[in-house]
Amino acid sequence: MRRPFEMGSKLSIPSETSHRSDSIWRYAEPTMPHKILIVDDDEPTRAGLAMLLAEAGYETVTAATVPVASKLLSDERPDLLLVDIRLDAYNGLHLVAIRPEPIPAIVLTGFADRAIEADARRLGAEFLLKPIAPSVLTTLIKRLLFSGRMGPPAVRRWPRHTVTRDARIDVDDAAARVLDVSYGGVCVEMQRSEGDGPPGAFRLIIPPADIAVPVEVVWSRRRDARTWLCGGVVGEDAATSWRAVVDTLT
Repeated sequence: MRRPFEMGSKLSIPSETSHRSDSIWRYAEPTMPHKILIVDDDEPTRAGLAMLLAEAGYETVTAATVPVASKLLSDERPDLLLVDIRLDAYNGLHLVAIRPEPIPAIVLTGFADRAIEADARRLGAEFLLKPIAPSVLTTLIKRLLFSGRMGPPAVRRWPRHTVTRDARIDVDDAAARVLDVSYGGVCVEMQRSEGDGPPGAFRLIIPPADIAVPVEVVWSRRRDARTWLCGGVVGEDAATSWRAVVDTLT
């Protein structure tokens, strides 16, 4: 029998609204139920997850897009983030990277991808493949919320350092500069043609030997019509030597 949050379900709820649970909370430790933010652009999946977690005693807030979810992260202050990878033109890892507080995060996807899994775990998130057995998901959520394990927020796990040496960015014909680096990644500012979004990846050229380090963009924020602020993590093959690179640049 298919669970309501599996793909293809006809169950639906209004998009990007709060779904409050009236169920009796099963876990008696706190006085109020934990709040979970569910982000998925597929309405049946989003509704099914909300129903499953409401029945498990959690309060849920849902969103279909990254901009709405980003606002809910600040306004609703959820205790856990549950997010799909593919969200229209966005990557769900963007929300994991920018979450304002070190709340646990679970990344969901229907596509096995070792690189995305590595990025998710590097950002401190759990990684699950759809379809997911309800008991597996609820057990993981309970463990994350009640065991005290808070997924480490990559953007604050390590201190950021200003780059003191010249480092170039190789990305199309865009003008770009490195703002800071940390053992967790790099933050850059780049100019794009009006109407163009941020790149999915770029190369960081390290002096003096001009070593090229591949960087995958995991979050981005528009500053104006042409300026983007982007955060990235290094490619898996360069991760082991990245700390030495950071020490060289700062």
